[in-house]
Amino acid sequence: MAPCYQRLMPYLRALKLLFVVIFGVVALAPVQTFARRRRDWRLQDKIQTGFCRAACRAIGLRIAARGALPDQAPRLVVANHVSWTDIIALASIYPFVFLSKSEVNSWPLLGLLARVQGTIFVVRDARRDIARASGALADALDAGRDVVVFPEGTSTDGREILPFRPGPFEALQKTGGPAVVAPVALRYTDIAGHPVDLGWYGDMTLVDHIRKLLRQNGAICHIRFGEAIIPTGVDRKTTAMLAEKQVRALHAD
Repeated sequence: MAPCYQRLMPYLRALKLLFVVIFGVVALAPVQTFARRRRDWRLQDKIQTGFCRAACRAIGLRIAARGALPDQAPRLVVANHVSWTDIIALASIYPFVFLSKSEVNSWPLLGLLARVQGTIFVVRDARRDIARASGALADALDAGRDVVVFPEGTSTDGREILPFRPGPFEALQKTGGPAVVAPVALRYTDIAGHPVDLGWYGDMTLVDHIRKLLRQNGAICHIRFGEAIIPTGVDRKTTAMLAEKQVRALHAD
């Protein structure tokens, strides 16, 4: 790649990402809102996966997935958390409902897109709101939707897995029917396969993280799907431990 083009690449990616986001807000968000009101899941799912694939391409993020979601449905997908890019990477493959921290709701443009996709927001470390969010997760599962939660409770640099909190698994006890847990591990590398830090953590701002992401000469998000966990007869703490164990094994693979 020519040195001049390399220097321009972050700016070109920034323009592509801005175009995708603005197009999503202006053109897709109204249609998505209409689709959700009409419960037209097929159209809603196509909009979500299409938008997320475009966003991945804009920032130079490739997806390498191995395995698939369990055949049983609905599924509570539990994954380690590295960055907001985890969301667009996963949703570029399958349509999901995500559980996200409440701060995302106030992000310019991205917050609106998250809302129209049906994202469930939660105030972290607030017990009452966690209980409310668990009920919303259970409602989504009862409606047949696949839900993604990040039980670590925060994002990391991706090199290690933090202990899983049992809170998100409470939704399984509130569902009206059976749901399975689908463990998923995510890891990021450069295009040569070497581990790369794309994490958003510490005091890093969203702008700082996007700048770091766009400066990468391309990246790959490796997604590994595990075996289904049937939570029947076990409490949420045990389910969290089983899911964490499997995600750790998938991450180390």
